[in-house]
Amino acid sequence: MKYQIPNNQDEILPNKLSLTSLADINLSEFEGFLKAEIILSKTLTVRTKFNVSYILGIHKLALSHLYSFAGKYQDVNISKGGFPFAAARFLNDTMQRFEIEVLYKLPKSMLISKS
Repeated sequence: MKYQIPNNQDEILPNKLSLTSLADINLSEFEGFLKAEIILSKTLTVRTKFNVSYILGIHKLALSHLYSFAGKYQDVNISKGGFPFAAARFLNDTMQRFEIEVLYKLPKSMLISKS
């Protein structure tokens, strides 16, 4: 997805809701992640695998109402509040390494089981 951000939108990503206020974007993102947390906390078990696919699923669940790229790797470099996200061209490789070096090594005891 390639796009040009109009000067008057500064740090506002193009979005499905046509929001132009940073406060509105932040609220919509917060609400999306809150919804995802509620949904996923009900299905989290000791068998839940925290891998790249799960992370992308969280992203899609939380932000698909707002962004067409939710649940996918970005193909452009972006930042928020002056903080740059991982460079798009390295993101796939970076996430694969993160999965192998960190996620696969998480002890199963860290996962929460449903009572």
